[in-house]
Amino acid sequence: MREIEVFQVDAFTEEPFSGNPAGVVIDGGDLPRDLRQRIAREMNCSETAFVVQYERGRFRFQYHTPEAEVDLCGHATIAALHLLRERQDIVGDIVAETRAGILPMRIDEEGPVWMRQAEPKFREVPDDARAALLEALGLREDELQSELPFALASTGIWQVMVPVKSRDRLFALTPDTLRLREVSRRLGAICVHVYALDPADPSAVAVARDFAPAVGVAEDPHTGTAAGALACLLADRGVVPAGEMAFEQGANLGRPGLILARVEAGPPMRAWVGGHAVTVLRGEMRVAK
Repeated sequence: MREIEVFQVDAFTEEPFSGNPAGVVIDGGDLPRDLRQRIAREMNCSETAFVVQYERGRFRFQYHTPEAEVDLCGHATIAALHLLRERQDIVGDIVAETRAGILPMRIDEEGPVWMRQAEPKFREVPDDARAALLEALGLREDELQSELPFALASTGIWQVMVPVKSRDRLFALTPDTLRLREVSRRLGAICVHVYALDPADPSAVAVARDFAPAVGVAEDPHTGTAAGALACLLADRGVVPAGEMAFEQGANLGRPGLILARVEAGPPMRAWVGGHAVTVLRGEMRVAK
């Protein structure tokens, strides 16, 4: 039997059992894809990150949900960066190869850690897909905030951004998971990110919920990639100015936390996503050699 050190880290929080739990393997250099997938399924977090170190400042990050490998994951990246500082004393600027591209990241000696996302892209949601999304979410057109963008946005992976009028309506959503998975896959989107501009936390720009049944995650408590993409979309459409902002997520699931974002207006526009994290579990997983 082979023993693999595994961690669970709560990202976008400084309090254990809040934020978003991610699995992390920080010595994943020789793990084949099928073994990574089995480990992710056993960890049963929404995502597990596998870290390969080439040299002190250069890494490869790979991400798996319990069902599939994905190109990028914000909260699992924040968790991995936190562990690199905590377990390997790595600080400063690094770069990480991901399936979404080579991304600069920063680990300060204390405080939040940061990842830069890919250059943002946007596209409109076709009318038939819009209708299918609303049906799957159980929303009517008059429950949307019409002044806010309903669009696809990507800073490495495509996600649908759906604006609703209030946090109360947001928290009342009970999506049809099977229909939402179907329309998400048709659009090539990892998730559907529903947001409102009335967060409880006065430091936040918006409050959101994130549904990702397309990759086997019914609802993700915190989504760094989606927060970065939403920050860019809101800045691009003139809803908020570029700069630093925060997004509230997870309270409806009993896992409150804040996702930090920093948008550089450019051109080209760039987004950084950051947050705190706390390690809650360290163990060894035994697998057949």
